[in-house]
Amino acid sequence: MKLDDDLLFADEIPADARALIELAEKTADEVKRHTERAVEAIRDASEREVQAIRAQAEKDVGETEAQSARKLSPMLRDLFTQLKQMQVSYAQSGHLDEALAIRARLRIMRSDLFGVKPDPGNMTDFGPSDIGKSMIYEVVGSTEGTVWGTDAFTGDTRLAVAAVHSGALRVGERGLVRVMLIDGSERVFDGSEQNGIRSLDYGNYSVGFQLERV
Repeated sequence: MKLDDDLLFADEIPADARALIELAEKTADEVKRHTERAVEAIRDASEREVQAIRAQAEKDVGETEAQSARKLSPMLRDLFTQLKQMQVSYAQSGHLDEALAIRARLRIMRSDLFGVKPDPGNMTDFGPSDIGKSMIYEVVGSTEGTVWGTDAFTGDTRLAVAAVHSGALRVGERGLVRVMLIDGSERVFDGSEQNGIRSLDYGNYSVGFQLERV
């Protein structure tokens, strides 16, 4: 903070007045810097709180959706099994139009009721803001690809291979798996050998995932 030079000229200010002014300016600058630091700290803390609340909300939403899907799973699995049997029966009896109609309807129901998505390969499209989210994918178990971790996997792990490693699917088996995104920034992903798949060790990874069969 500087006083207007047009009002006070340096050679007109007595030494004691100059000292008083300089002290006031120094004090004002210190208060200003302190205020700026305090404001920045408040904003940073607020942003962290908002991010924590958002992450918890996403986690709660994911858990609620997962619970709902678990309740519906047995009924829908039976329904899909019966419709699949009907589809095969119509196809074997030569009624191909009816069989194709049932197959198309099955695909629509999987998307509408379960929110089923095709295998994304891995979870690298998701970031820290997605932690807590839960998705269902249609996956074919595979041995082709790399896996890091056990039970919890790094985001760049191949989903189809992780499904076999975790026991959710067998090699070549098509099925639905629910993927839950987790915070991997402070986690160590330990490798292991399970179900014929050898997974590797890895340190922390920003976003990881866990999975289960639907």
